[in-house]
Amino acid sequence: MNIKYKLLSFALLALAPGLLKAQVAPEIQLGARGVMSFNVGRTLQETTSAVNDFSDTGILLGFRQKMYNRFRGQLVIGMQFPDADSDLGQVFFHQTFLKIEDKSNILKMGRSRVRSALIEFPTLRDDDALYFTDVLNPFSSGENTEDNQYGNVFEAAHIFGQRTWLRIHGEHFTETPKPPATTETDFSLNAAGFSLQYRVPETQIWNRPFLQQLGVGFNNFLTNRSGYGSQWDQALKNLSLSTILNLKRDPVHFWDFRAQGIYNFGFKEVDQIDDFTSMTRTRSLSAFASLRYIYRKLERPSWQAAMSFGYKTFPDLLTTSNQVKSVANVFYRLGENFDIGAQVQYAQNKGELKNLLGKHEIRFQFALIYAIDRRWNNQFDDRESLLNLEHGYIR
Repeated sequence: MNIKYKLLSFALLALAPGLLKAQVAPEIQLGARGVMSFNVGRTLQETTSAVNDFSDTGILLGFRQKMYNRFRGQLVIGMQFPDADSDLGQVFFHQTFLKIEDKSNILKMGRSRVRSALIEFPTLRDDDALYFTDVLNPFSSGENTEDNQYGNVFEAAHIFGQRTWLRIHGEHFTETPKPPATTETDFSLNAAGFSLQYRVPETQIWNRPFLQQLGVGFNNFLTNRSGYGSQWDQALKNLSLSTILNLKRDPVHFWDFRAQGIYNFGFKEVDQIDDFTSMTRTRSLSAFASLRYIYRKLERPSWQAAMSFGYKTFPDLLTTSNQVKSVANVFYRLGENFDIGAQVQYAQNKGELKNLLGKHEIRFQFALIYAIDRRWNNQFDDRESLLNLEHGYIR
Protein backbone atom coordinates (compact mmCIF):
# COMPACT_ATOMS: atom_id res chain seq x y z
CA MET A 1 0.00 0.00 0.00
CA ASN A 2 1.21 3.49 -0.84
CA ILE A 3 2.81 5.22 2.15
CA LYS A 4 0.48 8.23 1.71
CA TYR A 5 -2.62 6.05 1.96
CA LYS A 6 -1.20 4.32 5.05
CA LEU A 7 -0.63 7.67 6.73
CA LEU A 8 -4.13 8.81 5.76
CA SER A 9 -5.65 5.59 7.17
CA PHE A 10 -3.78 6.02 10.46
CA ALA A 11 -4.89 9.65 10.67
CA LEU A 12 -8.56 8.73 10.12
CA LEU A 13 -8.36 5.99 12.75
CA ALA A 14 -6.86 8.45 15.20
CA LEU A 15 -9.57 11.02 14.50
CA ALA A 16 -12.46 8.53 14.42
CA PRO A 17 -13.34 8.72 18.15
CA GLY A 18 -13.56 12.49 17.94
CA LEU A 19 -15.60 12.40 14.74
CA LEU A 20 -18.03 9.86 16.20
CA LYS A 21 -18.31 11.89 19.37
CA ALA A 22 -19.14 15.03 17.38
CA GLN A 23 -21.91 13.21 15.52
CA VAL A 24 -23.78 12.32 18.71
CA ALA A 25 -23.05 15.46 20.73
CA PRO A 26 -26.31 17.06 21.91
CA GLU A 27 -27.70 20.37 20.79
CA ILE A 28 -27.88 22.73 23.81
CA GLN A 29 -30.76 25.19 24.12
CA LEU A 30 -31.21 28.14 26.45
CA GLY A 31 -34.49 29.98 26.80
CA ALA A 32 -35.36 32.69 29.31
CA ARG A 33 -38.01 35.34 29.70
CA GLY A 34 -38.10 38.16 32.21
CA VAL A 35 -41.45 39.81 32.96
CA MET A 36 -41.41 42.80 35.32
CA SER A 37 -44.49 44.90 35.94
CA PHE A 38 -45.78 47.62 38.22
CA ASN A 39 -49.40 46.84 39.10
CA VAL A 40 -52.11 49.07 40.53
CA GLY A 41 -55.45 47.43 41.31
CA ARG A 42 -58.65 48.98 42.60
CA THR A 43 -61.74 47.30 44.10
CA LEU A 44 -64.71 48.69 46.02
CA GLN A 45 -62.86 48.26 49.29
CA GLU A 46 -59.29 49.37 48.60
CA THR A 47 -56.50 50.22 46.20
CA THR A 48 -53.47 47.92 46.08
CA SER A 49 -50.14 48.16 44.27
CA ALA A 50 -47.19 45.85 43.64
CA VAL A 51 -43.75 47.13 42.68
CA ASN A 52 -41.59 44.80 40.58
CA ASP A 53 -44.06 41.99 40.14
CA PHE A 54 -41.78 39.42 38.50
CA SER A 55 -44.15 36.43 38.45
CA ASP A 56 -43.91 34.26 35.30
CA THR A 57 -40.22 35.13 34.91
CA GLY A 58 -38.41 31.88 34.18
CA ILE A 59 -35.50 30.06 32.59
CA LEU A 60 -35.43 26.92 30.45
CA LEU A 61 -32.53 24.61 29.61
CA GLY A 62 -32.89 22.01 26.89
CA PHE A 63 -30.81 19.25 25.28
CA ARG A 64 -31.70 17.60 21.95
CA GLN A 65 -30.08 14.41 20.74
CA LYS A 66 -30.15 12.45 17.47
CA MET A 67 -31.32 8.88 17.96
CA TYR A 68 -30.00 5.83 16.06
CA ASN A 69 -33.12 5.91 13.89
CA ARG A 70 -35.24 8.74 12.47
CA PHE A 71 -36.21 10.01 15.93
CA ARG A 72 -34.61 12.65 18.11
CA GLY A 73 -34.83 13.03 21.88
CA GLN A 74 -35.09 16.07 24.11
CA LEU A 75 -34.71 16.87 27.80
CA VAL A 76 -36.11 20.16 29.14
CA ILE A 77 -35.74 21.52 32.67
CA GLY A 78 -37.38 24.83 33.53
CA MET A 79 -38.11 26.92 36.58
CA GLN A 80 -40.36 29.92 37.07
CA PHE A 81 -41.19 32.47 39.73
CA PRO A 82 -44.85 31.83 40.70
CA ASP A 83 -47.45 34.44 41.64
CA ALA A 84 -46.59 36.46 44.73
CA ASP A 85 -49.68 35.24 46.65
CA SER A 86 -49.18 31.54 45.87
CA ASP A 87 -47.94 28.89 48.31
CA LEU A 88 -45.52 27.30 45.82
CA GLY A 89 -42.41 28.87 47.35
CA GLN A 90 -39.86 31.15 45.75
CA VAL A 91 -39.18 28.98 42.68
CA PHE A 92 -41.52 26.59 40.88
CA PHE A 93 -40.32 23.84 38.49
CA HIS A 94 -42.93 24.14 35.76
CA GLN A 95 -41.16 22.19 32.98
CA THR A 96 -39.28 18.91 33.51
CA PHE A 97 -39.89 16.41 30.73
CA LEU A 98 -38.41 14.02 28.18
CA LYS A 99 -39.66 13.92 24.60
CA ILE A 100 -38.93 11.80 21.55
CA GLU A 101 -40.20 12.81 18.12
CA ASP A 102 -39.83 12.44 14.39
CA LYS A 103 -41.48 14.33 11.54
CA SER A 104 -44.99 13.12 12.37
CA ASN A 105 -44.97 11.59 15.88
CA ILE A 106 -44.31 12.96 19.37
CA LEU A 107 -44.19 11.20 22.74
CA LYS A 108 -43.82 13.38 25.85
CA MET A 109 -43.52 12.41 29.53
CA GLY A 110 -42.87 14.55 32.60
CA ARG A 111 -44.07 17.84 34.04
CA SER A 112 -45.28 20.49 31.61
CA ARG A 113 -48.18 22.68 30.50
CA VAL A 114 -51.42 20.71 30.66
CA ARG A 115 -53.91 20.85 27.78
CA SER A 116 -56.27 23.22 29.57
CA ALA A 117 -56.25 25.77 26.71
CA LEU A 118 -56.13 25.38 22.93
CA ILE A 119 -54.70 28.76 21.95
CA GLU A 120 -52.80 31.69 23.43
CA PHE A 121 -54.27 35.17 23.83
CA PRO A 122 -52.41 38.52 23.65
CA THR A 123 -52.34 39.36 27.36
CA LEU A 124 -49.44 40.42 29.54
CA ARG A 125 -49.43 37.14 31.46
CA ASP A 126 -51.07 33.87 30.46
CA ASP A 127 -53.24 33.80 33.60
CA ASP A 128 -54.70 37.31 33.21
CA ALA A 129 -57.98 35.80 31.96
CA LEU A 130 -57.55 32.32 33.40
CA TYR A 131 -61.23 31.77 34.31
CA PHE A 132 -62.18 32.29 30.64
CA THR A 133 -59.22 30.86 28.70
CA ASP A 134 -58.50 27.61 30.58
CA VAL A 135 -60.34 24.51 31.71
CA LEU A 136 -60.17 24.90 35.50
CA ASN A 137 -58.77 22.29 37.87
CA PRO A 138 -61.60 20.84 40.02
CA PHE A 139 -59.09 19.30 42.47
CA SER A 140 -57.57 22.67 43.46
CA SER A 141 -58.59 25.17 46.11
CA GLY A 142 -57.93 27.98 43.64
CA GLU A 143 -55.11 29.57 45.63
CA ASN A 144 -52.55 28.99 42.87
CA THR A 145 -53.19 29.81 39.22
CA GLU A 146 -50.42 27.35 38.34
CA ASP A 147 -52.65 24.47 39.52
CA ASN A 148 -54.73 25.00 36.37
CA GLN A 149 -51.79 25.26 33.98
CA TYR A 150 -49.10 22.75 34.96
CA GLY A 151 -49.11 19.09 35.91
CA ASN A 152 -47.59 15.69 35.26
CA VAL A 153 -48.33 14.70 31.68
CA PHE A 154 -48.17 11.73 29.34
CA GLU A 155 -48.92 12.82 25.80
CA ALA A 156 -48.81 11.21 22.37
CA ALA A 157 -49.30 13.24 19.20
CA HIS A 158 -49.49 12.51 15.48
CA ILE A 159 -49.22 15.22 12.82
CA PHE A 160 -51.06 14.71 9.54
CA GLY A 161 -49.48 16.65 6.69
CA GLN A 162 -47.58 18.88 9.15
CA ARG A 163 -50.75 20.91 9.76
CA THR A 164 -53.29 18.72 11.56
CA TRP A 165 -52.34 17.74 15.12
CA LEU A 166 -54.04 14.89 16.98
CA ARG A 167 -53.05 14.73 20.65
CA ILE A 168 -54.08 12.15 23.24
CA HIS A 169 -53.13 12.99 26.81
CA GLY A 170 -53.27 11.66 30.34
CA GLU A 171 -52.51 14.10 33.14
CA HIS A 172 -52.21 14.53 36.87
CA PHE A 173 -53.52 17.92 37.92
CA THR A 174 -52.32 19.22 41.28
CA GLU A 175 -54.66 18.26 44.11
CA THR A 176 -54.96 20.56 47.12
CA PRO A 177 -54.61 18.45 50.30
CA LYS A 178 -57.83 18.06 52.27
CA PRO A 179 -58.00 17.50 56.02
CA PRO A 180 -57.01 15.29 57.60
CA ALA A 181 -53.66 15.87 55.87
CA THR A 182 -51.61 12.83 54.92
CA THR A 183 -47.93 12.43 54.18
CA GLU A 184 -48.60 10.31 51.08
CA THR A 185 -48.20 11.93 47.66
CA ASP A 186 -50.57 10.74 44.96
CA PHE A 187 -49.51 11.18 41.33
CA SER A 188 -52.15 8.92 39.81
CA LEU A 189 -53.94 9.82 36.60
CA ASN A 190 -56.82 12.20 37.31
CA ALA A 191 -57.48 13.68 33.84
CA ALA A 192 -57.54 12.40 30.28
CA GLY A 193 -58.63 13.69 26.91
CA PHE A 194 -57.70 14.57 23.36
CA SER A 195 -57.43 17.54 21.02
CA LEU A 196 -57.55 17.89 17.24
CA GLN A 197 -56.10 21.08 15.74
CA TYR A 198 -55.41 22.45 12.29
CA ARG A 199 -52.39 24.77 12.63
CA VAL A 200 -50.43 26.66 10.00
CA PRO A 201 -46.70 26.09 10.74
CA GLU A 202 -44.71 29.05 12.08
CA THR A 203 -42.58 29.00 8.91
CA GLN A 204 -45.70 29.62 6.79
CA ILE A 205 -47.36 32.39 8.81
CA TRP A 206 -45.73 35.01 6.53
CA ASN A 207 -48.09 33.69 3.82
CA ARG A 208 -51.04 35.09 5.81
CA PRO A 209 -53.67 32.41 5.16
CA PHE A 210 -57.13 33.45 6.36
CA LEU A 211 -57.48 30.36 8.58
CA GLN A 212 -54.47 30.04 10.85
CA GLN A 213 -55.87 27.65 13.46
CA LEU A 214 -59.02 25.64 14.12
CA GLY A 215 -59.27 23.23 17.02
CA VAL A 216 -61.42 21.12 19.30
CA GLY A 217 -60.48 19.63 22.66
CA PHE A 218 -62.14 17.27 25.13
CA ASN A 219 -61.02 17.08 28.78
CA ASN A 220 -62.23 14.59 31.38
CA PHE A 221 -61.44 14.97 35.07
CA LEU A 222 -61.65 11.62 36.89
CA THR A 223 -63.43 12.59 40.10
CA ASN A 224 -64.95 10.56 42.95
CA ARG A 225 -68.47 11.91 42.41
CA SER A 226 -70.69 10.36 45.06
CA GLY A 227 -73.74 8.36 44.05
CA TYR A 228 -72.40 7.27 40.65
CA GLY A 229 -70.62 3.99 39.98
CA SER A 230 -69.32 4.25 36.40
CA GLN A 231 -66.19 6.19 35.49
CA TRP A 232 -68.07 8.03 32.73
CA ASP A 233 -70.72 9.38 35.12
CA GLN A 234 -68.06 10.36 37.66
CA ALA A 235 -65.98 12.21 35.06
CA LEU A 236 -66.24 16.00 34.85
CA LYS A 237 -66.33 16.73 31.12
CA ASN A 238 -65.21 19.88 29.28
CA LEU A 239 -65.47 20.63 25.56
CA SER A 240 -63.34 23.39 23.98
CA LEU A 241 -63.50 25.03 20.53
CA SER A 242 -61.03 27.57 19.15
CA THR A 243 -59.98 29.46 16.05
CA ILE A 244 -57.46 32.04 14.84
CA LEU A 245 -58.24 34.07 11.71
CA ASN A 246 -55.98 36.45 9.78
CA LEU A 247 -58.38 39.25 8.92
CA LYS A 248 -56.08 41.24 6.64
CA ARG A 249 -53.44 39.65 4.41
CA ASP A 250 -51.10 42.63 4.51
CA PRO A 251 -47.32 42.26 4.99
CA VAL A 252 -47.09 45.41 7.14
CA HIS A 253 -50.45 45.94 8.85
CA PHE A 254 -51.30 42.58 10.36
CA TRP A 255 -54.75 41.98 11.93
CA ASP A 256 -55.89 38.75 13.52
CA PHE A 257 -58.91 37.54 15.48
CA ARG A 258 -58.77 34.67 17.94
CA ALA A 259 -61.55 33.11 19.99
CA GLN A 260 -62.14 30.14 22.25
CA GLY A 261 -65.21 28.72 23.93
CA ILE A 262 -65.33 26.20 26.81
CA TYR A 263 -68.43 24.26 27.82
CA ASN A 264 -68.20 22.59 31.23
CA PHE A 265 -70.91 19.89 31.43
CA GLY A 266 -70.74 20.10 35.23
CA PHE A 267 -72.58 18.06 37.85
CA LYS A 268 -76.32 18.73 38.09
CA GLU A 269 -76.30 18.42 41.89
CA VAL A 270 -73.97 21.43 42.23
CA ASP A 271 -76.43 24.35 42.14
CA GLN A 272 -74.60 26.90 44.28
CA ILE A 273 -71.06 28.24 44.55
CA ASP A 274 -69.41 28.13 47.96
CA ASP A 275 -65.76 27.93 46.91
CA PHE A 276 -63.47 27.45 43.92
CA THR A 277 -64.11 23.69 43.81
CA SER A 278 -67.88 24.09 43.47
CA MET A 279 -67.36 26.80 40.84
CA THR A 280 -65.41 24.34 38.69
CA ARG A 281 -67.95 21.52 39.14
CA THR A 282 -71.14 23.32 38.20
CA ARG A 283 -72.25 23.69 34.59
CA SER A 284 -70.77 26.72 32.83
CA LEU A 285 -70.17 28.25 29.43
CA SER A 286 -67.31 30.67 28.79
CA ALA A 287 -66.07 32.53 25.73
CA PHE A 288 -63.02 34.72 25.21
CA ALA A 289 -62.03 36.63 22.06
CA SER A 290 -59.24 39.01 21.01
CA LEU A 291 -58.67 41.44 18.16
CA ARG A 292 -54.96 42.14 17.62
CA TYR A 293 -53.02 44.54 15.40
CA ILE A 294 -49.27 44.18 14.69
CA TYR A 295 -47.11 46.57 12.70
CA ARG A 296 -44.52 44.38 10.93
CA LYS A 297 -42.30 46.37 8.61
CA LEU A 298 -39.87 44.16 6.62
CA GLU A 299 -41.26 41.16 8.56
CA ARG A 300 -39.90 42.61 11.80
CA PRO A 301 -42.67 43.27 14.36
CA SER A 302 -42.36 46.73 15.92
CA TRP A 303 -45.48 47.20 18.03
CA GLN A 304 -48.72 45.47 18.90
CA ALA A 305 -52.11 46.51 20.29
CA ALA A 306 -54.95 44.21 21.36
CA MET A 307 -58.47 44.28 22.79
CA SER A 308 -59.90 41.17 24.47
CA PHE A 309 -63.30 40.38 25.95
CA GLY A 310 -64.60 37.43 27.95
CA TYR A 311 -67.98 36.25 29.26
CA LYS A 312 -68.84 33.29 31.48
CA THR A 313 -72.24 32.14 32.71
CA PHE A 314 -73.45 29.44 35.14
CA PRO A 315 -76.98 28.38 34.09
CA ASP A 316 -77.68 25.82 36.86
CA LEU A 317 -77.14 28.13 39.85
CA LEU A 318 -80.10 29.19 41.98
CA THR A 319 -79.07 32.83 41.54
CA THR A 320 -78.28 34.28 38.11
CA SER A 321 -74.48 34.46 38.05
CA ASN A 322 -71.95 35.46 35.41
CA GLN A 323 -68.52 36.99 34.85
CA VAL A 324 -67.30 39.64 32.43
CA LYS A 325 -63.67 40.42 31.63
CA SER A 326 -62.02 42.99 29.33
CA VAL A 327 -58.31 43.48 28.65
CA ALA A 328 -56.62 46.19 26.55
CA ASN A 329 -52.88 46.48 26.03
CA VAL A 330 -50.12 47.79 23.81
CA PHE A 331 -46.51 46.56 23.48
CA TYR A 332 -43.59 48.28 21.74
CA ARG A 333 -40.31 46.63 20.76
CA LEU A 334 -37.38 48.66 22.10
CA GLY A 335 -34.74 46.25 20.79
CA GLU A 336 -34.22 42.65 19.81
CA ASN A 337 -36.64 40.65 22.00
CA PHE A 338 -36.97 43.55 24.48
CA ASP A 339 -40.48 44.97 24.85
CA ILE A 340 -42.21 47.65 26.86
CA GLY A 341 -45.93 47.50 27.46
CA ALA A 342 -49.01 48.80 29.27
CA GLN A 343 -52.22 46.95 30.07
CA VAL A 344 -55.55 47.65 31.73
CA GLN A 345 -57.96 44.95 32.95
CA TYR A 346 -61.54 45.16 34.13
CA ALA A 347 -63.44 42.29 35.77
CA GLN A 348 -67.05 42.16 36.97
CA ASN A 349 -68.78 39.34 38.86
CA LYS A 350 -72.51 38.96 39.45
CA GLY A 351 -74.68 36.70 41.57
CA GLU A 352 -72.99 34.08 43.73
CA LEU A 353 -69.56 34.96 42.30
CA LYS A 354 -69.48 38.28 44.16
CA ASN A 355 -68.86 36.61 47.53
CA LEU A 356 -66.07 34.45 46.10
CA LEU A 357 -64.26 36.85 43.73
CA GLY A 358 -65.54 40.32 44.62
CA LYS A 359 -67.96 42.53 42.71
CA HIS A 360 -65.50 44.15 40.33
CA GLU A 361 -61.85 45.13 39.93
CA ILE A 362 -59.83 47.34 37.63
CA ARG A 363 -56.06 46.88 37.28
CA PHE A 364 -53.39 48.96 35.54
CA GLN A 365 -50.01 47.44 34.64
CA PHE A 366 -46.79 48.85 33.20
CA ALA A 367 -44.28 46.19 32.13
CA LEU A 368 -40.86 45.40 30.69
CA ILE A 369 -40.30 42.03 28.97
CA TYR A 370 -37.03 40.50 27.76
CA ALA A 371 -36.61 37.12 26.07
CA ILE A 372 -33.57 34.99 25.19
CA ASP A 373 -33.57 32.01 22.84
CA ARG A 374 -30.11 30.62 22.03
CA ARG A 375 -28.74 27.33 20.69
CA TRP A 376 -25.30 25.77 20.55
CA ASN A 377 -24.18 22.87 18.33
CA ASN A 378 -27.21 23.60 16.15
CA GLN A 379 -28.46 20.38 14.51
CA PHE A 380 -32.23 20.50 14.20
CA ASP A 381 -35.11 22.55 12.83
CA ASP A 382 -37.01 24.91 15.10
CA ARG A 383 -40.55 23.49 14.94
CA GLU A 384 -40.95 23.99 18.67
CA SER A 385 -38.34 26.26 20.29
CA LEU A 386 -38.03 26.49 24.06
CA LEU A 387 -39.86 29.80 24.17
CA ASN A 388 -42.83 28.15 22.43
CA LEU A 389 -43.39 26.53 25.83
CA GLU A 390 -43.87 29.98 27.38
CA HIS A 391 -46.39 32.78 26.92
CA GLY A 392 -45.53 34.96 23.90
CA TYR A 393 -45.77 38.68 23.19
CA ILE A 394 -44.94 40.49 19.94
CA ARG A 395 -44.36 37.98 17.13
